[in-house]
Amino acid sequence: MPRIAAITMAFNEPEFLPVWVEHYGRMIGHDHLYVVSYADHAQRNDPFRRHQLIDLPDVGFDEGKRAAMMSSLQSMLLASYDWVIMSDADELIVPDPARYASMEDFLETNRADPYFNTVGLNVVQDRGLEPALDARKPLLRQRSWVQFDAQYCKPLVSRVPLNWSPGFHACDRPRRQSNDLYLFHLRAADEMVARARIARLNALKMSQADLMAGHSRQFGFDADRYLDHVFPNPSAFCAAADDFDLAADIEHLRNAPHAFDHRGRLCRIPERFRDAIALAPAPASRKREGMRALLDKARRHFRIEQ
Repeated sequence: MPRIAAITMAFNEPEFLPVWVEHYGRMIGHDHLYVVSYADHAQRNDPFRRHQLIDLPDVGFDEGKRAAMMSSLQSMLLASYDWVIMSDADELIVPDPARYASMEDFLETNRADPYFNTVGLNVVQDRGLEPALDARKPLLRQRSWVQFDAQYCKPLVSRVPLNWSPGFHACDRPRRQSNDLYLFHLRAADEMVARARIARLNALKMSQADLMAGHSRQFGFDADRYLDHVFPNPSAFCAAADDFDLAADIEHLRNAPHAFDHRGRLCRIPERFRDAIALAPAPASRKREGMRALLDKARRHFRIEQ
């Protein structure tokens, strides 16, 4: 079986980093997870931490330097691993369960390909009908809708070195668009989490280079503007589709590989994906005191129904 590592860079992500660790830990094993921590020094003293930690000083946020650093880390890890997965803390990659039993199965089946662009899907809360997330339940059993987003059709799974551009939306190699390797982007999965997150992002010290280039300008939005930016207009749910047919969207990207502004309509999440993303570790996977600490952390960010 292929040896796989997963990497991310976390900027004080108390809601999504535990989900990222749980998701990829179940997929490839926690010993193969590498988290570059930036301005999130609480991880250093976490007695229940199960991933490898690279703790950086708080020297300011710079998208260009971030992309260069993660490109270098990916290249270095490929000396010890067959494949490296890179994703942000709110990006969870899932091979189509209808076709593959696991990520290993996907990579073995498609081993002739050197790297893959994911099929990017924004998980969207219908704020009029869907309550806050419950940490005890699989995430996709609590949300009904996703929206195709070309910005998140990223080149993130690779067995060759990639030099990513800022934001990881593209790299120094041409697009190799997958049909069945999905990226579930959680930025708009929960309004309460989105409000807490933008408050922290507002406090990030952006580099002058980022400010000049307009990178991550949404980090400076106030809460209402940010929610308008990440959540679809409520009228979009009236035009949502019950079918999960993304063929036209994927073909559009193949014909126009730099059409990063393309978004599809909302469509319903198929049943086969409903258990693909857990919000909390399985009880058998940690000691009782670890369970208590993790659930206490989850309660602070997700609603736990009594």
